[in-house]
Amino acid sequence: MQFLLDRLRTSAYFTFIMPRSLRIEYPGAIYHVLNRGNYRHDVFASDNSKSIFEQTLLRTCERAGWILYAFCLLDNHYHLCVETPDANLSVGMQWLQSTFANRFNRSVRERGHVFQGRYKSLVVERDAYLGSLVNYIHLNPLRAGLEDTEKLGCWRWSSLWYLLHKQKRWDRMNLSSCLYYAGHLADTPSGRRKYLAYLDWLSTSNPAKKEQCFADMSRGWALGTREFKKNLVTDDRIDGVERIGHISQEARELYWERLVERMLSYHDKNQQDIDSGSKSAAWKVMIAHYMKRHTAVTNGWLSQNLNMGVLHGVSRYVAEFEQKKQHRHRDYKRMIATIKP
Repeated sequence: MQFLLDRLRTSAYFTFIMPRSLRIEYPGAIYHVLNRGNYRHDVFASDNSKSIFEQTLLRTCERAGWILYAFCLLDNHYHLCVETPDANLSVGMQWLQSTFANRFNRSVRERGHVFQGRYKSLVVERDAYLGSLVNYIHLNPLRAGLEDTEKLGCWRWSSLWYLLHKQKRWDRMNLSSCLYYAGHLADTPSGRRKYLAYLDWLSTSNPAKKEQCFADMSRGWALGTREFKKNLVTDDRIDGVERIGHISQEARELYWERLVERMLSYHDKNQQDIDSGSKSAAWKVMIAHYMKRHTAVTNGWLSQNLNMGVLHGVSRYVAEFEQKKQHRHRDYKRMIATIKP
């Protein structure tokens, strides 16, 4: 385990963990991580089980060097917001869930799976979504009906409780972000009271919750602007992942878009050239051929994004390109060499 952690600490690249689902890992990434008890069982029904998970989470943060921005334990699931200074989310989560499962099973004298499967993780854009995510996590006990608004800060199994009990905080916690994104509040008794009032207001304001995108906090694969998501799929190793079929359609299309942009740059073309150029322009067909050979792109996507006309026309242009062996020409090989890392 230590060997794997050391290897990940020195990694400076995005890592795509296969084959079950897309795991984007890079130094400094922030994640929303969540999972449920197996068959939605109340794995955290007792304070003892919550305490076991909390202590295991603390140890995981220490071992993996994570920064914990927020967490919340409910009866049958958990939410975490963590930053990984080293690209080691998968290694850390494997240790967290397996260690907790062993400790939990020993405590209840049971055997078997504790969680419903692999955890879900969404990559988070810091300035655009971190504050909203932390608020969402802190309001979870209220949504679950475990606490009312006046007692929200009393829910023991949440980072909000630690925010209000400064002397109890862990070294790996960073709870200043929720105060900062709530209006640059200070980490003082007054600032913390203002944050509680802010959460109270947020819990009753549907427009505010909509603005902070609460409905999207547990959906998809990333929380961020389109440009942020687009930058996440720049690594060419993702084209191997998309063939597995578990990557989200949004991520796949963003990856196609990035590839096309690089090939357009090679040909010194832009959107105006796409709109005005012939549907069967040589450079368009060259791009379409590469995309169809190396990705799971559809004719519909190529037709729309390269302005290549009807769907069967795209297939015909690419087939003719292949039959004439134009993919062996110098220009095509040079383009491939240019867009490869």
